[in-house]
Amino acid sequence: MKVPDFIKWAESVQKEENRIMLTKGKEYTVSDEDKFKNFKSIAERINIEPQKVTLIYLLKHMDSIRNYVLSGVESSDEPIMGRIMDARNYLLLLGGMIEETMDNR
Repeated sequence: MKVPDFIKWAESVQKEENRIMLTKGKEYTVSDEDKFKNFKSIAERINIEPQKVTLIYLLKHMDSIRNYVLSGVESSDEPIMGRIMDARNYLLLLGGMIEETMDNR
């Protein structure tokens, strides 16, 4: 893929990732202002840190991506690009949580 084509493709993927983040975010924040509400709620219920919950969600997608890379087969209803976009969004969420923790020190 030529560089200009890659940049155009990457920008379209990032736009879709942002759309997904906003759409799914409304469901997972339970109408709360805290972007990480869902992760914090789950963490509290099972007595672990919210960052670990996020990592577990990320690893679920990474396992699917790994399986696709090794086998070349999509093993679920969700296309591989959806898994990649979700993984990138979980990385952003994890980064945001780390930033929030560092800000609160």
